[in-house]
Amino acid sequence: METCSHDHDCGGSDCGGSSLHGYVNHPRITALNAEDDDAAQRVFRPWDDRLNRDVVPLRSDDDDPELIVHVPFVSDVKVRGIMVIGGLTTAGAAPSRLNVFVNKAPGDINCDNASRKTPTQSFDLAEDFDGVLEYQTDFTKFQACASLTLHFPRNFRGETGGGDGVTEIFFVGLRGEGTGNRRDMIVTAVYETKPMPGDHKTVAEDGAPALGV
Repeated sequence: METCSHDHDCGGSDCGGSSLHGYVNHPRITALNAEDDDAAQRVFRPWDDRLNRDVVPLRSDDDDPELIVHVPFVSDVKVRGIMVIGGLTTAGAAPSRLNVFVNKAPGDINCDNASRKTPTQSFDLAEDFDGVLEYQTDFTKFQACASLTLHFPRNFRGETGGGDGVTEIFFVGLRGEGTGNRRDMIVTAVYETKPMPGDHKTVAEDGAPALGV
């Protein structure tokens, strides 16, 4: 399984300038095994707000570190990098692993099957409390993303043998670019190319006798 460590310093403004925050369909973000589902929407914030410590974090259920977050976009995007800030209030609560799945429907990846599925790309995470580390994607595999499913299977407390505890995530940042392709527009276009009975009236329907009548 492909892994990647942090390989880009996001301390400057270059990452903020290519943030995908505006492309995220925030009301449709969902989380599995979360203490509060609404918190998943709050962790996807503007780049300049990434270090806001007043935000209620996304937390996994007690003594179960696994979290799954489904992130749909309003139009297709190309994803170049991912940032994760976690574990600010609880020692060892930051996620230590991230598996990313591209273009899976909500619920396709769940707590029962996530560990058996092959992700698009996996990352070994570092504890990043200051929002300076980015994990670069294999860009060829993230060209037309309608959604991402983020699977966080464990945290640093579990890595050190201190028990699992909860996983805490304060911020998730996505960097890349939009493609301009809206999935709903494509569906509409396909629908409108289908012949409609009302568009092809017979002679009889127009009031004149049809042939053979």
